[in-house]
This record gives sequence, structure tokens and C-alpha cells, in this order.
Amino acid sequence: MSDLTDFERRVLDACLAGDDPKLAVLRLQAEVASVAGREHTGTGAYITLAVPPTAPVLEPGAIVIGDVDLKIAGVPEGVATLLYAYEGTLRFIEIAAYEGEWPEDPEILGIGYLQEIPIAGDAYSLVPVDTRHAETVARSLSVRGAPDDTQSAIPPVDPGAAG
Repeated sequence: MSDLTDFERRVLDACLAGDDPKLAVLRLQAEVASVAGREHTGTGAYITLAVPPTAPVLEPGAIVIGDVDLKIAGVPEGVATLLYAYEGTLRFIEIAAYEGEWPEDPEILGIGYLQEIPIAGDAYSLVPVDTRHAETVARSLSVRGAPDDTQSAIPPVDPGAAG
């Protein structure tokens, strides 16, 4: 296990910013989280998190927070940033360049947010905004069913293995 890098901490803090009580619980987890693994994919990175079993948890299910808009030096087309929580516990951060390669040592030029704009039925377009949009965050924090093997290449981390 290792500590979060400054880059990882800034991304995690941006994902967990806000007044929602679920975000507050996830921030408590983030305070004690460590890194169980890092994988540089060439176009992005997976940062697997480990949270001690003594940390507070949310209700079971899956939460995916994906409204953080990172500006990274050398990545002009933008970055997809997703934070996953399974069974009420932070599990991993997924970061991917929309186009091109991911730098070995990413430099954050700016952090903003994305607002979901309905376009048809359950389809949304994402529009960059300076401040976090409450309804977009609320949708992100809606608990979904538990993940299955087809949703992610990253296996869930046993929070009891931390520490």
C-alpha cells in the first residue's frame, strides 16, 4: 500500500467536493484511503484504493462519479475522470485521455465540472461549467445495482485488506 500522490489527491478531492451527505461519508473514507495499486494504460490510469474496514460506509450498491473536468498539460482533447464506489466503499479512480497518450507525470492545469444536459430520454450531453451542478452530482450519487464482471476490468478491493 502507498499514499495517494498529490495528483491523485487533487482528483479525489474534486470528485468528492460538495454538500451532499453521501459525499461527506466518501470524504471520510478518502481521508484514510491508501493506494492498493496503480496501472498506467498508455491512454490513462487506474488507481485502486483501499479503505480500512473502520471507515464509515454508504448503503450497498455502486456509485460512479464522473462530472470532474480535468485540464491536463499535453492532453488537449480532454480527460474522462471516474470515481467508483462499490458496496458503499471507495474502490478506484479511472482516468483516460479522450485522444492521445496519458503522461507519466500528469500536470493539472485546471479542474472544473461537467453539467448533464438532457438531450433525449435518458441520454445526456456534458457541458463544462465552473461550479458543480447539484442535479448532476445527485444523479452520480444515485446508487445502482452491484457491479458485475462486465462493468470493469478492475476487480473490487477488499477493504479489510488495507492497513
